[in-house]
Amino acid sequence: MSAPPHILSVGANPNLMASRSLILRNAGYLVQEAYTVDKAINLVEQDSIDVALICHTIPKTQQNLLISTIRTKRRLMPILCIRSFAFESTPRNCVAVDNEPEILLKAVRQAITPLRPDSSGNDVRMPQT
Repeated sequence: MSAPPHILSVGANPNLMASRSLILRNAGYLVQEAYTVDKAINLVEQDSIDVALICHTIPKTQQNLLISTIRTKRRLMPILCIRSFAFESTPRNCVAVDNEPEILLKAVRQAITPLRPDSSGNDVRMPQT
């Protein structure tokens, strides 16, 4: 039996983070919380992190720094940026996710689907067969 996927959840609001972590843990995920970008960067270096969630409570400049660092250290790690409003802009190099439990869980499930080469040799997320 393999270990459950490990989610890094980054945000500045402890109450929001606790609620989100509870939802993810109840869905069977391991969740590591980081309340600062510096702590998140340290955790990203661990190979055990499968997906990064970045909350809208992190300022955009810090989001961009974290995303850039993740792309440098773990190029293929999925990054989900949680928005507070559907029309809110999202930093580049991450997948925008609305701040709703069902949408979040669906996005995490899609993000952990492994990368596999398609018929052209490009890495794409494909369901395991």
